[in-house]
Amino acid sequence: MKVTKIFSWPLMKQSLNANKVLAIACTVVLCLMTVVTTYASSLLGEMDSVDYTDAQTDFYTYLYVLVSYNEMMGTGLSYEDFAETDDKTVYDTVFEMMSAQSDDLDLSSEGFEECADILAGSEAGIDAYISEFEYVYALGSVQGVFSGDDLDIESMMTMMLEMMGIPSDMLETMSDMDTSAILNQMYFMIMALLPIILFLVFAGNALVVDQVDKGSMAYILSTPTKRSAVAITQAIYLIVNPFIMVGCGFLVKLAATQAFAGEVDVAKYAALYGGLYVLTEAMAGICYLASCLFNLSKNALALGGGLNVWFFLCSLLGMFGSESMVSMGIGVEMLGRFNNLTIVGLFDIEALGTVGSEAVDYAFAPKLVALAAIAVVCYAVGMIRFQKKDLPL
Repeated sequence: MKVTKIFSWPLMKQSLNANKVLAIACTVVLCLMTVVTTYASSLLGEMDSVDYTDAQTDFYTYLYVLVSYNEMMGTGLSYEDFAETDDKTVYDTVFEMMSAQSDDLDLSSEGFEECADILAGSEAGIDAYISEFEYVYALGSVQGVFSGDDLDIESMMTMMLEMMGIPSDMLETMSDMDTSAILNQMYFMIMALLPIILFLVFAGNALVVDQVDKGSMAYILSTPTKRSAVAITQAIYLIVNPFIMVGCGFLVKLAATQAFAGEVDVAKYAALYGGLYVLTEAMAGICYLASCLFNLSKNALALGGGLNVWFFLCSLLGMFGSESMVSMGIGVEMLGRFNNLTIVGLFDIEALGTVGSEAVDYAFAPKLVALAAIAVVCYAVGMIRFQKKDLPL
């Protein structure tokens, strides 16, 4: 009778069938999270990429010209009237007259309509820009009764925010912040990682210790299957299945990014998902080791599941201690210490995101090596321990 010492295909099929519902459910959740966050990131990217500064400046120039003409001629020209009327003759005359008085001005009804259309597509809307101009124009001709300084809307808003406890430099930081990058970080550290952790904890526990605890391991070892084959086969399952899950997430990410953004940086996302897989295997190795160490399922869950849940919670708290979150006013700097208490901190999303660019930050390399070393050691120790320990058969 042939004795299986390295790999058992019947045992692999058993593991696949026993965990297929969990694997499919977690993969579907991962893919759905990928589509949702990619769509949200594309929307934020569009908002960040549109600069309304030039259109606002031109629009205010046109409004100032209309106000100046109204004061000079006693008329009541306005943007509302301009937008509603089909006859732009009066406005063309005003713009031509004002342009003739300055070499720097080249005004026209078409230009007025163009910058107004751009601002109308902003989140604030055209009415908000008109209201802001009225405040700017009114305060521009007023001086402080005590200081004598010229008053303006910007200094007024800064003063009001500081009275509310919001420093002005925080607003500057938030305006310069890449919101799509922050969402990308939240995706890889929370939304993509959570379903994978759930799969690893339950599947890793079911592969070895759960079968020992329930007595089915005795049946497996009663066949011509050595303990070494059991240990290697179950380890291969925990290596291949997460690879398929992460691979599905990667392919969905590429397709969703292409669909929503129109272009995709394959090298960048290959590096990010590659790093996610290495992190996944480090966590899988911990679950596998716990499953091989104990004979009771509850003890393996407490160690393997408990450690991975701890790592996840620490990374979640540590994210709110990151520099970007603190600068936004929604984080606490001391929470950043939790990043030192989790292996998730070795998954350097920011550095991996530079792959494919001209300035690649290779700080991620030693961290990924450390994660890979954790995985290898845990798998190796788990295999050795399972082959040598006493089983309640």
